Amino acid sequence: MPQPSFFAKSVPFEQIDKLAINGGYSSIYATGEPNVPVVGNWKQRFCRLADTFQPVLDRVYNFEVREDDVWIVTLPKCGTTWMQELTWLVLNQCDFETAKSIDLTIRSPFLEFNGVVSNVPHDTIEAANELSSPRLIKSHLPAWLLPHQIWTKKPKVIYVYRNPKDAAVSYFHHWRGMVGYQGSKEDWCQSFIDGYVNFTPCWPHVLDFWQLRHEPHIFFTSYERMKSNLGLVITEVAKFLQRVVTPEQVLQMVEHLSFESMRENPACNHVKEFESMKAAAGREVEEFRFVRRGVVGSHKDELTAEVIREFDLWSDVNLRDYKLNMDDFANYSKY
Repeated sequence: MPQPSFFAKSVPFEQIDKLAINGGYSSIYATGEPNVPVVGNWKQRFCRLADTFQPVLDRVYNFEVREDDVWIVTLPKCGTTWMQELTWLVLNQCDFETAKSIDLTIRSPFLEFNGVVSNVPHDTIEAANELSSPRLIKSHLPAWLLPHQIWTKKPKVIYVYRNPKDAAVSYFHHWRGMVGYQGSKEDWCQSFIDGYVNFTPCWPHVLDFWQLRHEPHIFFTSYERMKSNLGLVITEVAKFLQRVVTPEQVLQMVEHLSFESMRENPACNHVKEFESMKAAAGREVEEFRFVRRGVVGSHKDELTAEVIREFDLWSDVNLRDYKLNMDDFANYSKY
């Protein structure tokens, strides 16, 4: 019997009782040294996840990777859907008709979604396994919990960073819409900072991929760069994937990937995921659009000055030893 890839330590309920989580919550640790470098002591590294993830983590870790895969990895609400759609178009000769008619969750599965919602009828790991190559697969897991063959077969991995203040605000609205969270935004942000929401803590997740950014199979970019010059990011992704896109196709992709177009495209609004979450909740949850505002700096008009200061102090504490600041991640270009 294979060795488990992780072990779990339960999080006391009083630390998560405001998050409207059904069931328990745990800190997930590696059982052995990961085969990818991680920041800090790997024995002390953890990822916080609802206990519904535990049945799928070993299946994810042992997932059969193909060398021609392309993986999109981010923390939640960091432009994941945007980059999935962009990358799918680059890989599929800008097939806009299919991109508008076939749901993105089918074209590019969220590998560990059965951990997010445990009682959905479809198996996202099996769906990813059955895709024809080249596959485009999404995950929010940190580097050391991803399929271990990623670090030996070295398929292309695209990592998208976003300012955590903006990501946390977007995640708050997502949690309200998907899970039915009724707590305050301030409590939510404190839970994000403390690492008590799925896939956190944030900064180790980012830093693991930052230290890998020069590897030939890793492409590190940011939501902020996509917002400021989407056409340039499209050409960089195409270069990274060794695909050709013409200037005319870039212009067409910029239009297709605009905030307005993405917001109105049902194939990119995670309708299937939302229906799964509603069914799992067993109650009505607030209707919402997955693609909501898409504004860089949106936290400035949604968070109090005190919460913003708390975020900034937290970031400084986590980045000072690496002599980094948030602009370093937001402005980085591989080329």
